[in-house]
Amino acid sequence: MRALVLGVVVAVSAVVAILLHRNGHTQGDDFALYLRQARSVFDGDSAAVVADNRFAVLNSDRGFSPLAYPWGWPLVLAPFVHLWGLDFDRLKLIEVAIWCTWLVLLHGIIRRRAGRAMALGVVAVIGSAPLYLAHTDQLITEFPHIAAVAVVIWWYDRIKASSALVDASPRRLVILGVLVTVAFNMRREGVVLISMIAVVQFFELVTRSGAQRWSVSGLEAELRARWRAVATPHVSFALSMLLFQLLMPTMLLPDNGNSRRYIDDRFGDYASTLTEQLGLGTRPALGGAIVVIAFIGAVIGVRRRPALDGPIVVVAVLSALAISTHFRMVDRYWFQITPWVLYFAAVAFSEAVSMIVTQRTRLAAVAVVPLAALVVAHVVAVPDDIGRARDFNAAGRVQIGPANPDVIPIFEAVNTRTPPTAVIAYFRARTMTLMTDRRSIQTSSLTKMQVRADYYAQRIGEDYWQPQITRAEGLDLGFEIVWSDSRWILWKLGAPEVTAG
Repeated sequence: MRALVLGVVVAVSAVVAILLHRNGHTQGDDFALYLRQARSVFDGDSAAVVADNRFAVLNSDRGFSPLAYPWGWPLVLAPFVHLWGLDFDRLKLIEVAIWCTWLVLLHGIIRRRAGRAMALGVVAVIGSAPLYLAHTDQLITEFPHIAAVAVVIWWYDRIKASSALVDASPRRLVILGVLVTVAFNMRREGVVLISMIAVVQFFELVTRSGAQRWSVSGLEAELRARWRAVATPHVSFALSMLLFQLLMPTMLLPDNGNSRRYIDDRFGDYASTLTEQLGLGTRPALGGAIVVIAFIGAVIGVRRRPALDGPIVVVAVLSALAISTHFRMVDRYWFQITPWVLYFAAVAFSEAVSMIVTQRTRLAAVAVVPLAALVVAHVVAVPDDIGRARDFNAAGRVQIGPANPDVIPIFEAVNTRTPPTAVIAYFRARTMTLMTDRRSIQTSSLTKMQVRADYYAQRIGEDYWQPQITRAEGLDLGFEIVWSDSRWILWKLGAPEVTAG
């Protein structure tokens, strides 16, 4: 019966997610590089794809893309891209399948720690949260990453159910290291899972050596006795990562302008992001209160279940630190943090209720009341979101992006009116390359564009990541109009004038 209830929750979540999908794909072009990398797996030109994007990064304005993304998500997408091509609506079903897999894993992880009622409550909240559901409409890595992290935690739980990590069999520890490699190749913050393993191993060894005395000599003795088990997951991660890099090379730690100086601002921004992701609107004071409650719950959880809740705290905190070094607040990066904040806030509330309610069944029912209230709020809000998405699709509209009828003509013009070796300046370079196989750059500098590109695909009247020029100004510069319509001009560029002296 309990499995059936979980199945219903996950199935309803999947159906609602699909109903929220809109025709086409958004313009933000992280997805374009993922799809191009995915396509290259079967086309056998992955090196060329990386080279094309490297060209774009080096010749564009700074900060819009790594040289290549980790290959985990492109490998998942590859067979479907091979079968379906750039059918965005079908490909988004893969996101939904991964989303559902993660919900099931999340339920199992929380059930082992806090029981079925709380596990189902947390899954129902996240599984009905409008922002989470709507995010399955984009072909990017947030959900593949959190699913990969959940698989690592699930496997860790299986090991801990029968032994300590430092006593586990080599086979299990090798698998653990390989699974961390999988998570690391979804998103780079997955590397924090190795820290989680190291923290657990350290405390297991400390406990064996005498936790009250913190015996250094005892710790050394335990480490010498179990050094193979301690080293195995780390060596497994290093070797599998090395093998993966040899087969599918990419940047291990891309330079995205990240810095520790942004951490305070990002943590401050998260209070509002948290309430938005929980479907409560932008309420920073409430978000801050939930974070404080979650901190109390984390302390309670670590004291009550150190081997189970301790690793969750490590992963959540280190992941939050990693993503908060970004120079701007990207709300979707925090999708991986909010479920753990919700879980630990629920732990704290359950602990408070237990001081009043002693009967176990009644305690479980009362403890999930806030979670149930959130689900009700989502159930009230989601139908309007579905209605808007249905109206959007029924009207034949398509999201502003590469599948939009107003955007397709510029790609057709580039494909038919430029040579395959041409370099195209376009405000979304990776999308241009995906749709036309031309190398592309994006820049707001007219001079840089003239020097480094052959053609300029201009959105008329726009200046986002492109120089804004009128037709008259372009003609005065010696540009030639190759093709145009009411929204676009495809210019053949002339070299910039060189001033003597």
